[in-house]
Amino acid sequence: MVKYSIIIPHYNIPDLLGRCLASIPEREDIQVIVVDDCSPDAKEYPDAIPELSRPFVEFYSTPIGGSAGRARNIGVQHATGKWVTFLDADDLFVDNVGQIFDKYSDRTEDVIYFRAASVMSDDLSRISDRNIFGYHFETYFKSNNEQLLRFEFDALWGKLIRKSLIDKYSIRFDEVRYSNDTFFSAAIGVFAKSICVAPETAYIVTERSGSLTAGKMKTFEEWKTRYGSAIHVQKLFDEHHIKFKRYAFADFLLHMWNKDKSLFIKEFSKLSFQNKRRYIYYHLRDFLTKVRSFKTKSISCL
Repeated sequence: MVKYSIIIPHYNIPDLLGRCLASIPEREDIQVIVVDDCSPDAKEYPDAIPELSRPFVEFYSTPIGGSAGRARNIGVQHATGKWVTFLDADDLFVDNVGQIFDKYSDRTEDVIYFRAASVMSDDLSRISDRNIFGYHFETYFKSNNEQLLRFEFDALWGKLIRKSLIDKYSIRFDEVRYSNDTFFSAAIGVFAKSICVAPETAYIVTERSGSLTAGKMKTFEEWKTRYGSAIHVQKLFDEHHIKFKRYAFADFLLHMWNKDKSLFIKEFSKLSFQNKRRYIYYHLRDFLTKVRSFKTKSISCL
């Protein structure tokens, strides 16, 4: 029986893919699924990347390129494990990840959250300051409040997800170029009956130039896609009466206000009445917070 299905979307970084695969324990109860997103030299990979020839590694390709979400959805279709986890091709697991996962494999919760470390891709000994949601874990361990992890931790790093949860609610990724994991991450938080938050670090996030997250919001296409993902999540919350005040769409709209006010007005007019209220509330609250902060600093200077 397969315990863990590890799904890896990949595009045109074969050396890093080899490093990623080498970090996965070679065990018959671990299914490794690599889904290539139409890399130019993908046909050569099975011969060029020795790690793809390891036992229990499966290699697939997307019919159309341009979406890690599509690649991940294909991986989900082929997954047979009790637990599913996702690993980016430029990232890797910690050395003892198999032992860490085994410690939690018999848990009854639907999702298990693990911490992540962040390093530079070209030198794994160098610490990176990339945001790895440490605050969300610290908040949980101090207050036992699950909301930040369930509803705001929108990366796939270090999550063991029960396959039956994914299947029961037909949870899938948005098949877009950017923020494809935002909805999926929120959906598992919404539908999970219970979660477990582990203190161990299981995942290593790497930072490199040229990745999709290295420089955000450079084009209108990217803005539109990320904004659409944020709206999709807000709609999910509303449908399931989740009161968590995420309002990520408001940040994206503010960004567009600063770039193109006519487009902002066009998009704002499309919002539901409830989301218009949220936008106004969100930025009014932000404005009042800045005013209070300014007054506090002014008094302290007297």
